[in-house]
Amino acid sequence: MTLTVLTPPDEEPVSLSKAKSYLRIGHDGEDELVTSLIAGARAALETQAGLCLVRRTLRWSFAVWPRNLMARSGVRLPAGPVSELVSVRSRAGEVETDLTSRFVLDGQRLCLRPGSWLLAIETGARVEVDFVAGFGGAADVPEDLSLALLVMADATYRRGSNDVVVSEAAEALISARREVRL
Repeated sequence: MTLTVLTPPDEEPVSLSKAKSYLRIGHDGEDELVTSLIAGARAALETQAGLCLVRRTLRWSFAVWPRNLMARSGVRLPAGPVSELVSVRSRAGEVETDLTSRFVLDGQRLCLRPGSWLLAIETGARVEVDFVAGFGGAADVPEDLSLALLVMADATYRRGSNDVVVSEAAEALISARREVRL
C-alpha cells in the first residue's frame, strides 16, 4: 500500500515570520534554512501523528483490498483529517473502472455502502483511493500542532543538524493527537 501526494499544500502550516520569531532570528540571512526547517518539521510531525496539517489531495493505492474494508466499520484512511472522498477506481493496464459509488466516507474511514460488494482485483491491477485530507489552510491548523512544529524546528536549528529532532516536548504534543487503535 502506498500513499502519494497528488496536490501538495498551498502553504506551510507555520509562516516564515512566525518561525523566525519563535527561533529569535532577527535577520533574513537564514530564511532559506528556516523555510527548510519548517518543511522538514511538518513532514516529520505528519508522519509521526498520521495527520496532514494543511489541505492536500492524496492517493492511497493497493493491490489487495484492505482486510477490514468489508466490516461495518470500514478501514481507516492512512492520513487525516479527511474531508472529502474524491474517487475510488481500479486500474488494470489501460482499463479503468470507477468504483466511487460503492463507497462512502464515514469520518476518517472508507466504508463499503450498504448493498454494495467488492469486485475482485485482477492480477497486476491496483485500486486507487483519492481523498482530501488536512485541517484546511495554515490558519486552521490547531495551535498545539503548530507549537509542536515550532518546537521541532527549534530543536533541529539548535542542534545544527539536517535531521529533524523530535524532542520530548514535541512528542508529548504529537502523542496527544494520535488515534488510539484497539
